[in-house]
This record gives sequence, structure tokens and C-alpha cells, in this order.
Amino acid sequence: METHKKLLSAVALSVASSFLVMTLARPARAGSGSGLLDGAANFPVEFTDCVESIGVTLVSTERARALVPNEFHLVGEGAPVTPLVVRTARCGIAVAGQNPNVGSIVQIGLVIVPPDFSGDINNYTLSYYTTDAHLANQLVRIGVAAQHVENIAYGYVSGLAGSPGPFFVELPRPGDPTFSISGTVTRSETPSGSFVANWWQNGRRGNVKMTTNVPAIYVGSASLTLTTDPNNELGLLIGGVSTGFPLLQQFNTFSTAHMDVAVAP
Repeated sequence: METHKKLLSAVALSVASSFLVMTLARPARAGSGSGLLDGAANFPVEFTDCVESIGVTLVSTERARALVPNEFHLVGEGAPVTPLVVRTARCGIAVAGQNPNVGSIVQIGLVIVPPDFSGDINNYTLSYYTTDAHLANQLVRIGVAAQHVENIAYGYVSGLAGSPGPFFVELPRPGDPTFSISGTVTRSETPSGSFVANWWQNGRRGNVKMTTNVPAIYVGSASLTLTTDPNNELGLLIGGVSTGFPLLQQFNTFSTAHMDVAVAP
């Protein structure tokens, strides 16, 4: 029971920095103006003034297992279902020492057993979308199949702490798979300590680890629903058109976070 509670708490606070893509949403190609050298095996990212939603539902372990390399182990191995995490965030994003730009990030992943015994939560990245072209370029260069989707709609206006307000995120084409999240969120002004999240993906240069350290996080509540095409890869994974997040759902805020992206040794 204690291990179960610890897992639930970790998944709810998961803060990370982590499908094939089409047309403009195909993995972005890093341009010559990138701050990351071609041979570099790591780079940093600074996040500021962030809001994020975290939703966790349960999906078929058999279906999930087919999407994850054998060297990674789902926390639901041996059970019929395993946790799926959907994270959205809007922050100031400063990649590899560049000036910050406000942008959005959306991640879909499966909770895994920590490959290197680090972090408060570890997820295998199925999809990574961002409006920030520089971040997408750097991730692709290091081996992550990130999608640059500049038209992600992120609908949130900060209200009074403790009062629910409307929230929506729409991941349109050229993103693939497309989906939306909508509902209400409630901001908290009570600090919940620090948190370290690791998002992993196996890429052309090996296993990439995206580690985000949040020194002070404020954990609020949410009531959200994800809607997608039942025939796309996400719809097949969740088993239908939509899902709530019965395991955990949160709306979090934090003023700063630091992400290190590196090819794991």
C-alpha cells in the first residue's frame, strides 16, 4: 500500500521537461543557428513562470508494452493495466543559454521502473510536442522524436487560488496524434516541496534522458477529459474516443525549473 501511495504521489507531481509525425509535425531538423554542437551529447533548458496539468489514466499493459523497448519496464508489468501520463505545460523556455520565449509543451508517456534508480518519477516518452522550434530542434538533434507544433492552443487565465477556472489544451494538426484536453483547474498557493522527473526515449543515438528538477512546486487540483480520434494510436491505447484521469489529475505551478537533456551512458 505504501509503495502504491508513493507511485500515485510521484505520478501526480510528474514534471518533465518528455508517434511518428507528418509534414510540419515531423521530427524537427536542427538549423545551423542552433546553440548545440552537432556532436554534443547533452544540453540544458531553463523554465520560468510555469503552469502545468498532469493527468494519469490506466491503459492496457499489453498495448502499452508494444510501444516501449524491452529494456524499459512498465510499472504495470504482469498486471492487466498500467499508468499513462499526459502532461501539458506553458512556460518561459530558454534552451542552451538562449533568451527565453513563452511556449507550450505537451507530453504523453508510460510510467516505468527507474532505469538508473534516480528521480521521483520515470516515464517513457511516447509523444513530445512543443511550440518552441529551438527546443524541438535540439531534442531531435540529440535523438528525441519531438514534434514542432507551433499552433498548440493553451487556454488558461490565472484566477483566485482555490477557485476552479476553465482550462483547455488543443493539440491540432500538424501534430500526430491530435487530441484535446478540457475541464477545470484550481490553482494552489501551498508549496509542496521539490520534485525531480525523468522522461526517457530510445532514439538514434541511444537512450535519451530528460531530467527536470523543480525546486518548489505548488500542487493544485483538476477535473479534465482527454478527447481524441478512436482510430489513432492514442485512441487505440486508451480504448476509445475519450478518457478522464481516474488515477490522478493535478494543476501545478512553479516559478523555475531546470532540465538536463543527455544521451544516457
